[in-house]
Amino acid sequence: MNTTNRLAIIALLSSLSLAACSQAEQEQAEDQSQEAMQQADEAANDAGNAMEEAAEETKEAANEAMAYAEDKSAEASDFLSDAAITARVKAAFVEAGQVDAMAINVETIDGQVVLSGVVPTADMADLAEQLAEGIEGVSSVENDIEVQSY
Repeated sequence: MNTTNRLAIIALLSSLSLAACSQAEQEQAEDQSQEAMQQADEAANDAGNAMEEAAEETKEAANEAMAYAEDKSAEASDFLSDAAITARVKAAFVEAGQVDAMAINVETIDGQVVLSGVVPTADMADLAEQLAEGIEGVSSVENDIEVQSY
């Protein structure tokens, strides 16, 4: 065989081995690429699931906060209503002029009024009770006023 043929055979074998090597590398690169894509998909799914869970937890926390705020608002409203009733009862005592408003303590809880204190006559204690019963929002009146002559 002449040198030219030998060189041609060596060149052919070299290119075949390079092609084979390149093919193996190409397949390996494709495998690695597919594996990377699969990992990226899994990571995206995991992130999506985590975001959905976080959104659900946030929604639950917001609902709990709203329920708490509504409950506290209702409590504040009840307190303000009771305070308003107490103020209206005291104002009625002052307007009547026949009841010593300073001598009678008025407490209101859930619309139930409790009168206490000391007055000089039973008529004054009875009038205080009647005035309190006439106030809007009063559901009941407990008259604990003591009568003592000064």
